[in-house]
Amino acid sequence: MRVGEAPAIMPLMLRGSLITLKRKCGRPRCRCAQGALHETPALSLNVGGKTAIITLRPEEIPEVRAALERYHEARVRLDQQVRAGVARLRDRREAARSRRKPVKKGAPSSARR
Repeated sequence: MRVGEAPAIMPLMLRGSLITLKRKCGRPRCRCAQGALHETPALSLNVGGKTAIITLRPEEIPEVRAALERYHEARVRLDQQVRAGVARLRDRREAARSRRKPVKKGAPSSARR
C-alpha cells in the first residue's frame, strides 16, 4: 500500500447459518396468538463456544448470504490445501524411507559393541 492510498476493503465473510426465528409477541389480539407466528431472519454462529444470534433486516439477507458463501468457498480451498500438504508430507517421508539402506536382521552392526 502506498502513502495516501486508501486500504482495500475486504468483502464481508461470515461463518454460521442463516435461520428464521419464529415467535409470539405476547399481545393477546395479535395474529401470532392464533398460531401465525412472527418471523425474523437471523444469523446464528458460534463465538467462543457459545451460540450467538444476530437478527437481520430483510435488506441485509442477500449480503449475509453472500458472506456465508464466501466463507464456505474459502473453507473448501483451505481444506484442499491441507489435503495437498498432507499428501506432500507423506510422499517426502516415503521417499526418505525408500532411500535408506535396508538393514538385514542378524547381521553384525557397527553400533553393537
